[in-house]
Amino acid sequence: MKKLKDLTKKERSILEAWITRNGACKLDYKNNDVLLGDGGLFSIEKENYKAHKITGYKKQPDGSVQVIFSKKRIVPSEHYWAQLWVRELDETINYLIRLKKILNKQGISTTPNKK
Repeated sequence: MKKLKDLTKKERSILEAWITRNGACKLDYKNNDVLLGDGGLFSIEKENYKAHKITGYKKQPDGSVQVIFSKKRIVPSEHYWAQLWVRELDETINYLIRLKKILNKQGISTTPNKK
C-alpha cells in the first residue's frame, strides 16, 4: 500500500478537496500522519500540577524497575488530555470513518502492518 508522500498530484488534490469540504484535519505528507487540530473534533486541555522529582531507579528481583521519587524536591509538571463532546460523538466517529474510506480509496492503508 502507498504512503501519503507517494501520492500523485491528482490524488493529493482529491484528498485536499475532501478536507476542504469536511474540515477538521490536515495531512502531513512527509511523516504519513493525519493531524487533528484543537477545537475541530475535540478540545485539548492542559492542567498544571506539582510532582515529586525522580531521583533514580531501583531494579527489582523479578526484573522490573521501581522508580524512586524525592520526598522534598517538587517540580512543575503538566497533564494533557483530549476532551470529546458526548453529544457530538456519533458525528466524530462518522467523520473518522469517512476519512478512512477516502484514504483507502487513494490506496493508503489505514490498518497496522502485521508481521
